[in-house]
Amino acid sequence: MRFQTDVRDSTRIGFASGDVSGSGKVLFAAEEPDGNTLVICDETPVHPVSFRWPDQPADRGVMITAGGQRLEITDAWTGMANAETGELVFGEDARALGRTGDEWKSVVIHVITGDAPAAGETVSIEVDADRRRKLSLAHTAAHLSAFALNRAAKSYWTKEGAALDTLGNPDFDKEAIVSALLSEQASVDTYRVGKTLRKKGFELDRFVADLPAVIEAINGTLRGWLSEPTAISLTPVPSTLDTRRLWECVLDGKQAQMYCAGTHVASLQDIAAITVSIEPVDGGVVMHTAAR
Repeated sequence: MRFQTDVRDSTRIGFASGDVSGSGKVLFAAEEPDGNTLVICDETPVHPVSFRWPDQPADRGVMITAGGQRLEITDAWTGMANAETGELVFGEDARALGRTGDEWKSVVIHVITGDAPAAGETVSIEVDADRRRKLSLAHTAAHLSAFALNRAAKSYWTKEGAALDTLGNPDFDKEAIVSALLSEQASVDTYRVGKTLRKKGFELDRFVADLPAVIEAINGTLRGWLSEPTAISLTPVPSTLDTRRLWECVLDGKQAQMYCAGTHVASLQDIAAITVSIEPVDGGVVMHTAAR
């Protein structure tokens, strides 16, 4: 889907710093053929789903107009706006762009119910804070379980050459992941071990045979990390949707890092427990992470 707009810059976002409320000036509003009303503001606290890696679902909430009308935000998408022409694309059209140059800017598209607010109007935006908290909990737990998985899988690499995570372990999560899906307080990560990873020395058959011990090791690592809660940061903030943000947390006395476009809790102290289970599938494994 494509629209012509006056949007020229990436949306300034507040979700990276944990904001669940804010305001923004309406830059674009229109109704698409499916009946959705689409709104882009210069600034928003709303986290949109990504068309590139749609692991974290979008925030929901309310947009409040200057006249007091409450418009339900039922979804939020990542769109691409051309800074030179104002052309707006999203969905499969955005995906089809592939790698883009500096002229394409990432923007948050709010999907709302009701009539579109007027361009130039300043609106207030409130995010469903409970849903955000649960999704943030799930996303942080997913990162922690990925680092714990890498640690438990270390002995199943028989060759050097795999990328290392920032804790110094072969990065099985990065090398093998093919899909990730977050829901409230849970995540599902699917890993495939094909010819490339087998050539790099990962022994999937032995790993699967040892799954009970691997799972026990992962859960033990997670319990240890949660017993020494430390702060979690996502930088830089403030930032735009285009900005590449770095997730950081001290684990085992080292700075664990990975790039992430989602939302997170502020500290390991916000997590009571994380439990991981893993099941084999054809050519790989699926890891389920539950957090509370």
